[in-house]
Amino acid sequence: MGRLVDEVKLWNTPILGAFILWRFTQGYCAGHPNGDAPIGLLHFVASAILTNKKLLKPVTNQRDGLQSYARSFEESKQSDILLSIQQRVKDKREYTLASIDIAISEGLVMWDIESGKIYPRALNKKPSRGKGLKTPIKRIGDQAEILGKWFSKHDLITIEAYLKVVF
Repeated sequence: MGRLVDEVKLWNTPILGAFILWRFTQGYCAGHPNGDAPIGLLHFVASAILTNKKLLKPVTNQRDGLQSYARSFEESKQSDILLSIQQRVKDKREYTLASIDIAISEGLVMWDIESGKIYPRALNKKPSRGKGLKTPIKRIGDQAEILGKWFSKHDLITIEAYLKVVF
C-alpha cells in the first residue's frame, strides 16, 4: 500500500507537473525548426500523457516520433489506451492549469497571452547539493523533453490526428 500512496503523491502534485511541463516546453523549442514555443493547448495533451505510466512508457529516444508513438499502441492492440488521452485531458484540466500557474510563478515558463504560446525560461542557478531531483523524476523530465521534440515537428491538426484528440 505504501508504494501506491507514493505513486499517487507523485502524480497528483502540480509542482511535479510544473517541472514536467517546463521540460516539455524546452524540448518543443529545441526541436522546432524555428525555435518557436508551443501553444498552451499542447500542454494539456502533454500533461495527460506524462502523468500516466502506460502512456509515458513508449516515450523514448528509440522511437522516430509521434507517429511511431501512436502506432505502438495500435500494433500492440492497446489502442484503447491511446483513446484514453481525450478523457485524461479533460480529467487533468485543473491539474494542468495549476501546474502551469506554478511554473509561471516560479519563473520556469512565461505565457504570452497575445499568441497563447508558453516559453521556457532558463534557470539562473542549479539546485544545491542534496536538493537535486530524484532519478525517476529526472527520467520523466527527459521523457517530457522527448515528447516536446516530437510535438514540435507537427502542427496542431496532425497531433490531433495521431493522438485521436479533439480541441
